[in-house]
Amino acid sequence: MEYNLRRLVNSMWDHRNKGDFGRKGLEASYRGLSVKASIGMTGNLSKIPWISYCAEGQETQKGIYPVLLFYGTSEFIKKNKNDIIVKKIVLAYGVSANNQPDILWGTQVEKKKTIQDAFVEWKYKTSDIRINKYNSSYIYEIYDWTDNVDYDKIQQDVDSIIDIYLEIIEKSKNVFEYTSLRSSLVLINSSNVSYRSYIAAIKSKPFLLLAGISGTGKSRIVRELARACWEEGSEEYKAQKPKNFEMIQVKPNWHDSSELLGYVSRVSGKPEFIAGDFLKFIAKAWENLDVPHFLCLDEMNLAPVEQYFAEYLSVVESRKNIDGEIVTDAIIEKCAEQWYFDLTAKLTTNDEVRTRFMNEGITIPKNLIVVGTVNMDETTFSFSRKVLDRAMTIEMNEVDLEGGLTKRYEQIGKLGEAELIGYAVEGVDVYDAYKEVCDITIKYLKAINEKLEETPFKVAYRTRNEFLLYVVNNLPYNKDENGAEIPQEVVIARALDEITNMKILSRIEGDETKVSKDFLSGLGHAIADGLKEISGKEYAGVKEKEGTEHAISLAKLEEMKRRLKSGYTSFWS
Repeated sequence: MEYNLRRLVNSMWDHRNKGDFGRKGLEASYRGLSVKASIGMTGNLSKIPWISYCAEGQETQKGIYPVLLFYGTSEFIKKNKNDIIVKKIVLAYGVSANNQPDILWGTQVEKKKTIQDAFVEWKYKTSDIRINKYNSSYIYEIYDWTDNVDYDKIQQDVDSIIDIYLEIIEKSKNVFEYTSLRSSLVLINSSNVSYRSYIAAIKSKPFLLLAGISGTGKSRIVRELARACWEEGSEEYKAQKPKNFEMIQVKPNWHDSSELLGYVSRVSGKPEFIAGDFLKFIAKAWENLDVPHFLCLDEMNLAPVEQYFAEYLSVVESRKNIDGEIVTDAIIEKCAEQWYFDLTAKLTTNDEVRTRFMNEGITIPKNLIVVGTVNMDETTFSFSRKVLDRAMTIEMNEVDLEGGLTKRYEQIGKLGEAELIGYAVEGVDVYDAYKEVCDITIKYLKAINEKLEETPFKVAYRTRNEFLLYVVNNLPYNKDENGAEIPQEVVIARALDEITNMKILSRIEGDETKVSKDFLSGLGHAIADGLKEISGKEYAGVKEKEGTEHAISLAKLEEMKRRLKSGYTSFWS
């Protein structure tokens, strides 16, 4: 139909009154955008009718686009859905079901409150807030619903936000390739580029190991990543310990999770759960879902990780994206015992969070990032493949003795949910939208796996998924520190080099009967050939070698070959 806002709204109510859920009369074109209106689907009337304005290829409830939302009141929620009482019309932008922030819009639109903030003001029930798929969207304007709605004014505002929307599309030709995904597009802050590998690794898997010699700033970088989630100059930014950061020193005598999670005590004569610092921090993260929370396990391998961290190692593998929400199994199962009821009351005063704990158990929130610092020496425990398979690993052995003398804090740039929280948690979440990139990745990984055949180092689906996620999460980082564009094939090769080091080489260790020089050399040739096939460039493990690109995985293999002369080798320095 020809687009006219007043007529489209009237058609919506006509359809609603008739119980007609067909699309006829509820679709139009406007300024090259597809306009769709909805009163509900498959026979169920919607609590929140909407009108969306989407570019070609953009899906509603996935990604960024302008949308008009028709809200009732808390009284309406309790009534029959057929008796809609619209009180507000909201023009929103920036996000949908993926909970993506307004990073694409923020420099051009004055940042206003979110839908969730407005819900609180309108006294909606917390349960209604949770089911609202647009709750993280930013409000452009709010209009009171009256018999004399000023559609001309609304249309003017719609045109204003569409102007910005079209400008974003023009500047970022591939923007909707990203925003249609659960893993959101990030317009990269130039300051973030130096910390790209940390950010992309965390977004791919919120469990990171920082390994290296003592004093290289491993725990400091975790604190600084947490600090970067706050506006520069704010109280939290200047705080010694931002509230989204917690450090726990691992003790050598830890052989179970009681120090981290807690334990049931019967000293008082009745069961009482004594919560550990990790459990308390989980509750804190649940109370502030929009802010990434960093838990640093300092000197993580002073005790056997598989023993004191067993519950987390299992639960982190249960992560799924279900209708735009990241869910996990419970790390503390719900139960009808009094101690559990008392525990939830101690952990949080937030009614919504406590209700979640009572209904679902205590699960891992999407914004919890666990980072372990690791020093590998004769006083520490080595990591089993069970741990390494579940973590991303970055080495920090390089030291810049001139660094940190001019600035008090790391110049990371502003970080937030979009940069650090990945809504793609499995390969299936990215494969359809990135089939070509994923197929390149899988072909490369197959060649590597052939070299790992008949060894205990061969990889399977978990590693395959993390390869896909890491490569996709690196795609937005297509500019260097000077702002020059990097070809996509080079971005892919760079990411594959890094993830090979993190997920393949970190698992390799043994004496000459298990890890021979020929094996390491053959693996190196497979890596170099695979990267060259993708990017067209030659790769070497030596920095600044003329005519070649430096590959950290090849450099690590050379190091492991040198170490093999002693009769034994491993990834760890």
